[in-house]
Amino acid sequence: MLIKSADDKSKRLALLQDLQKSSLLDARQKEWLRVELRNLTAGIKGEREAAFHLDGHYRDSQNNVLLHDLRFALDGEVAQIDHLVINRTGYMVLIETKNYSGDLEVNAHCEFTVRYGKERYGIASPYEQSRRHGRILGKLLERLEIGTRTDKLPEFHNVVMMHPQAII
Repeated sequence: MLIKSADDKSKRLALLQDLQKSSLLDARQKEWLRVELRNLTAGIKGEREAAFHLDGHYRDSQNNVLLHDLRFALDGEVAQIDHLVINRTGYMVLIETKNYSGDLEVNAHCEFTVRYGKERYGIASPYEQSRRHGRILGKLLERLEIGTRTDKLPEFHNVVMMHPQAII
């Protein structure tokens, strides 16, 4: 069952587009905004496409609920969970969506690199990002005294969802 759809990010996109037109910015700042806008646009597109597939799978589920784009702060830490599946038996699946157009490499130490042609860029581990979000969510549930039927904290599973055309 779908409980929460993704938030509308059109205002954030419009702000970045408007800022690029400012005559007060130097070339470096405009380039930073251009990259930020490109990354945000790709991220929104990837999350939207992932939500479409997840909605199709979980929309009519009797045993799972699905929330998209869940954001909260606790004790100075912020979690932005792309997709959260909550199963009636007490486990939760935190799904981190990534939409890279380059080739993704993951080495034996779980370090992530994205490659665009000959250029390579190290990126933060989306799996570790999801684990951090799970830790923050666990603290929130504990503080709110929300547990499973056996009064334990839910079991968390972390998943990284890549675009179907991604090369890993």
